[in-house]
Amino acid sequence: MKTIIKLLVAAILVTIAVQGGRAALKHYAFVDALQEAMLFAGSRTEEELSERVLEIAADHEIPLDPAALTVRRLPFQVTIDAPYTDTVDLLPGLYQRTWDFDTSVQVRLLEDTRPRGGSRSRR
Repeated sequence: MKTIIKLLVAAILVTIAVQGGRAALKHYAFVDALQEAMLFAGSRTEEELSERVLEIAADHEIPLDPAALTVRRLPFQVTIDAPYTDTVDLLPGLYQRTWDFDTSVQVRLLEDTRPRGGSRSRR
């Protein structure tokens, strides 16, 4: 009987670890996709970048609230703050937990790609 209880406890702990790992992997895949998209942001405006972030969140099934999203373009940097709360089934059907993920991505660019008004001129 002791062995069965130990195996049951071990199975529960493994399930919790796997489900937590899946949630973390989903978050890091989202962060990686954001970094890649912002690296190739080109001369898109902050509004266009915000739309792209929301598309990426939908692709990764991230419950991102558009009101919580912040995108800033600096001369050689793009910064994204996209905090979200996700519900994770640690023990599917028995125990769920909500986790807050604080997504903050900063991408440094080699050149200033901010959109400029009027015609573009190359130096």
